[in-house]
Amino acid sequence: MSKSLKATLLLAFALAGSSASAQGTSQVTILRAAEAERYDPHKVVSRPMTEIAFLLADTLLALDYDQKTVKPLLATSWSASPDGLTYRFTLRDDVRYCDGRPMKAEDVVFSLKRWIAPETRAPLANQAGSVKDIRAEGDTTVVYELNEPHSELLINLTQVSSSIIDRNEVEKLGTDFGVKHFNGTGPFCWVRWLPRNELVLKRNPHYKWGPDFYQNRGPAHVEQIVLKQVPDEGTRMAAMTAGQADLTQYVPRWSIARFESARQFSVVRPATFFSLLYLGFKTDRPMVSDARVRKAMNMAINRDELARTVFFGRSDPAYSYTHPQSTDYNPELEPVLSRFNLAEANALLDQAGWSRGADGFRAKDGVRLAPVVVIPAPIMADVAQAIQGSLRQIGVDAKLELLDGAVFFQRAAQQDFEMYGLQQPYLTSGMMMSENFASTAIPVPNRMNWRNAEFDKLVREARSATDPAKREAAYKQAQLIVHKDDVWMPLVHDQAYMIMGPRLAPMKAHGNQAVTLYKALDLRLK
Repeated sequence: MSKSLKATLLLAFALAGSSASAQGTSQVTILRAAEAERYDPHKVVSRPMTEIAFLLADTLLALDYDQKTVKPLLATSWSASPDGLTYRFTLRDDVRYCDGRPMKAEDVVFSLKRWIAPETRAPLANQAGSVKDIRAEGDTTVVYELNEPHSELLINLTQVSSSIIDRNEVEKLGTDFGVKHFNGTGPFCWVRWLPRNELVLKRNPHYKWGPDFYQNRGPAHVEQIVLKQVPDEGTRMAAMTAGQADLTQYVPRWSIARFESARQFSVVRPATFFSLLYLGFKTDRPMVSDARVRKAMNMAINRDELARTVFFGRSDPAYSYTHPQSTDYNPELEPVLSRFNLAEANALLDQAGWSRGADGFRAKDGVRLAPVVVIPAPIMADVAQAIQGSLRQIGVDAKLELLDGAVFFQRAAQQDFEMYGLQQPYLTSGMMMSENFASTAIPVPNRMNWRNAEFDKLVREARSATDPAKREAAYKQAQLIVHKDDVWMPLVHDQAYMIMGPRLAPMKAHGNQAVTLYKALDLRLK
């Protein structure tokens, strides 16, 4: 019996067991490629965490399908002072946590203050802006005061890092919060998590405050969701084909045409979506500290071929860190972008002092040019191997470490490697700049440890600008700086896909932070 067949049969037995345990309930089984190390939206930045946190918790505001329109969620309305320093949010008075406790303004204040507290070490605390104070006025009003205007505050309050959580649960569970339980206000409630196996959620019976762009505002149609971890993409898609699961958001590109041609399946994707697959350079590591070396590696990649072969034409080649159609994109980047050119790449490495040996690989001062590259296997295994082959053409002996989701982020927290791979969803070019490259974002998400004083100055100007034109101009200048330094190796502008099986009714894909389900309020059986 082959390993893949054995894995598929084992999965079938596991899924059958899940179905049997939920007889009499409307259950949907979802297959995932990876899971988070914990489900704490303030402390963890990863797609596996985000897709669960959006189901378990809510934010003050919601993001519409167009990925730019801010809508009410926990807050029914909001206002800003003329100087842009004070925001007042009016909250719904009927929100309840899964355990039935009413949510009040003090819960919002606790959550947002925990998000920005230094001891939380939240990777995306800078999304909150320079906070002077956050306070409650009664049970349904939150006042948010800034030290300087923050042009992206409202849209950032739609992102999972600003989720409202339960203070009682945080204090009760301590480091086990998001591991043993999670009591939230989202459309679904935590039942159990068996790491590397399954996460089970049930419908929040109190939920009726979903965003108005959903046909169903709550409660959810589905009584229970079982999320199974299936890292192997062949096994995952075989399980979908066999009807052992209902939905997956982890769709290998080779499988899309097959499922599109099968009438019993639906393949959907968001109308608006921006996400980049890239490799990042740790710029303070000696092997890749020279910008010429980074540019040479960038020029060794044939992105057109990569998009056509590895991604089966389902993604666009990426030369810039953001898509040309995204807000704030600078069209003047073109002259500084690294294009495929092996001759120039080899010349740059020669100039940088890395000489080829008899084996074809380069070395300098007795050190082989062999960068360690840490890769999240469920998302980037195939592309990483293609990159490894491309880099060998210029004498770079890349050493790949292919790791599953939770292990990858533990490894990525260390500093003893030269490059890493990730998928980075974003809403605007400006937000991609401020969230990932500012020195204040070191060590996460600025895993590159890259610093540039002029870049930081421009980002501060953009974030605090009350004039949209000034904001855009500052972000465009910042893009020029970071692209000239070849801090990332952009690979493809990716697309999000979702495959739904024959038991599910048609549903639109969302795409907020690469999560096609978002709140899953329109998810239902036929």
